[in-house]
Amino acid sequence: MNFKIVCLALLFLFSGVASFAAVAAAGDEFNGQLEAALVANTENFEKVIFKYAAPASVSSESSFEQSAQLARGRLYDPQTGSATVAALLVDEEDEEKKPSIFVDLDGNGNFSNREKFEFQQAEKDNPYLWNVTVNLPVKDNFFTACPLFLQYFKSVRVEKMSEGDRLLTQSTEVLARGRVDVKGKKILAQYAYSFEDKKITPQKGWLGVDGNEDGAIDMDELSPEAAKADDETIVFRVGQTYLSTKKVDLAKNQIVMREHAAKDYQRIELSLGKEFPDFAFVDLGGKKRRFSEFRGKYILLDVWGFWCPPCRREMPFLREAGKRFKSRNLEIVGLNTDVEMPLDVLKKNLEVNDLKWTQAQLESVFDLINKQLRIESFPTTFLIAPDGKILSMSRHLRGEPDLRGKDLLETLDEILPKQ
Repeated sequence: MNFKIVCLALLFLFSGVASFAAVAAAGDEFNGQLEAALVANTENFEKVIFKYAAPASVSSESSFEQSAQLARGRLYDPQTGSATVAALLVDEEDEEKKPSIFVDLDGNGNFSNREKFEFQQAEKDNPYLWNVTVNLPVKDNFFTACPLFLQYFKSVRVEKMSEGDRLLTQSTEVLARGRVDVKGKKILAQYAYSFEDKKITPQKGWLGVDGNEDGAIDMDELSPEAAKADDETIVFRVGQTYLSTKKVDLAKNQIVMREHAAKDYQRIELSLGKEFPDFAFVDLGGKKRRFSEFRGKYILLDVWGFWCPPCRREMPFLREAGKRFKSRNLEIVGLNTDVEMPLDVLKKNLEVNDLKWTQAQLESVFDLINKQLRIESFPTTFLIAPDGKILSMSRHLRGEPDLRGKDLLETLDEILPKQ
């Protein structure tokens, strides 16, 4: 069952409100327009394995060097909602030549030279990660193209990959963006777009606002510039102005934002080096607690649940971390999200799995998880220093210390003081 849907039901139960309603506006409305170019949501992606292809089996206008490694696969098309786009990855042994990908844009089964896209190295000193954006054609629509953001992991192997296979990831969602004139400033905003519905509903799906006015929107789920709406109005902060999107009208090419009072802004803004805020919770024994009780220790704050397969895969590593590093001032605190599991069953499962650290009851931290931190992926884990400042938010792809699997143990061994 979808965790967010069940949690919405719980919210009604615990708070007694009739809906997750739009908050009241406190001021003016502002207007803007959409751009014709969609952008890929690069924070949400899927893994794609391309399989080895013999050169003789490829129908292409291009000729390939004998040493070139070819792999075929299909890319997910947000327009059809399925993996319908044929593609061919070409990886040259010559390190001076960049890898490339042919994408069958016209669907005729033949790869032409105009359908060739060259990867660019994502990081100067990283020869294993390559990026490219491919624009699929769009017909009879307000928008001109459907972008796919592709990452190729050169020479990287994962489970169930054969020798000639190649690993890629690709974006699966697109965002419509535009600018709104707010008190003389052109504020960038973007919204989830569905080709099936051909409309934008800012009360549903991912949306973002350029809160720090740097010309870009950070769509990471823990960024205060992004949120995923579940039939609700999201309020963002831009400087000292608080804004939500009232509507987006594609027929009129109009974005309407409205101003809110500061009290309507519920988001807790997190960043590396910033202090994690104190919060109250009730532990599984029914005792009222505060997070500040753990100040002075290194804390792994883990938002998780037995319902979540990735969470269960992390349990052995968390268990080992708790045992190995307790003497080095580490404490683990869990924010459990098992909505439908009775308390006695939850306690039994924790005991059987030897998870002996403090856990918060969901109803006591529901608003923290869903409305203030707005956590969408599970597990989400924070490493917090004794002074309360955030050392990592488990986003190792952004250069943060890795808090997953065996890397968690290496991170803790490196950061925690030796005895």
